[in-house]
Amino acid sequence: MSRKSLDLTLEILKSLDRAHSREDILRAIMPRLNALGIEYVISAMIPLKRLPARTQKNYLILENTSDEWNRLYFSKGYMYADPVVQATLSSTTGFRWSEIEPAGVLDPRSRQVMNEAGEFGLGDGFTVPLATLEEERGGLTFAGRQLDISPGQRGMLTLLASYVVGQTLLIDNGPSERRMGLTPRERESLQWVAEGKTDWEIGELMGISRHGVDFHLRSARVKLGCVSRTQAVAEGFRRGLII
Repeated sequence: MSRKSLDLTLEILKSLDRAHSREDILRAIMPRLNALGIEYVISAMIPLKRLPARTQKNYLILENTSDEWNRLYFSKGYMYADPVVQATLSSTTGFRWSEIEPAGVLDPRSRQVMNEAGEFGLGDGFTVPLATLEEERGGLTFAGRQLDISPGQRGMLTLLASYVVGQTLLIDNGPSERRMGLTPRERESLQWVAEGKTDWEIGELMGISRHGVDFHLRSARVKLGCVSRTQAVAEGFRRGLII
């Protein structure tokens, strides 16, 4: 991530600390993202068990799409036909919609979902898969008619996505204690994650097992009030715990 992208990320993270509602979160992020062609954010958990269309909407975390698209998507039960949802379940890193299978390879219902999304201004997107501490799967999508994002900005959006979801969930759950300090080992393991190291590499560098690495990172996530490693890294940057 470039210094410019990191500075913008930290600016947005600090503004999110003052958010007390979903509306506050959207007001904090959207003006800063419009320059990238991002007009909408959509975040939801993805129930692995197929649910009736009328209950799928309950899994939304945050979104600002039109009421008309929202009604259409859930009334037609598009969640399980949506190729973005399927790609989210099978991916571990952020992806552009253009990186999903070409339209000609998609089945007719999947093509219908994407075509109708485009009619509502959702023609292009960048989706970040996320997982909670309980290993529930979900994601956050940044979407618009045509996005203009560089590789470095993809990293920025990945950090931002995790933090936005975490902040939204914290708002839903009410005030919590989030100011516990990290041990030196927890800070070190989080620093190595920020530098892109795998659990095995971190274990070799710290002289501990992969299970030990996982223990330190889970503990850091809990202390920081984060739902994923990526969010913990973002929170670590924001607090100056890692550099």
